[in-house]
Amino acid sequence: MAPILEERDGVSIHIYNKEHVPPHIHAVYAEEEALVNIRTGEIFVGDLPKNKLRIVQEWLNENNRREIVEENFYELNPRLRPKLKEKQSDKDKKVPVKKKKKKGGKK
Repeated sequence: MAPILEERDGVSIHIYNKEHVPPHIHAVYAEEEALVNIRTGEIFVGDLPKNKLRIVQEWLNENNRREIVEENFYELNPRLRPKLKEKQSDKDKKVPVKKKKKKGGKK
């Protein structure tokens, strides 16, 4: 069972490990469950009554919670964390090649 992050007005908000992208939370109300994108607050799988979705969205918008919840998502699912682009080492950088002048000249 995943930890319940919050329970408000009958809506339970969960986060799981062994997940998939996009980063999301599970919102459960009665017999309904929806996967809600942490960044956008929109449902991408499942369904919730509009007033219950609004509760989830308001919860995500409180006090930088989106950033905290997204970080928690990646801590539980480290293989899904976007990789930072590594700096190219000097030896990998392309060096411009000077063109050789043709021998002989104009006649």
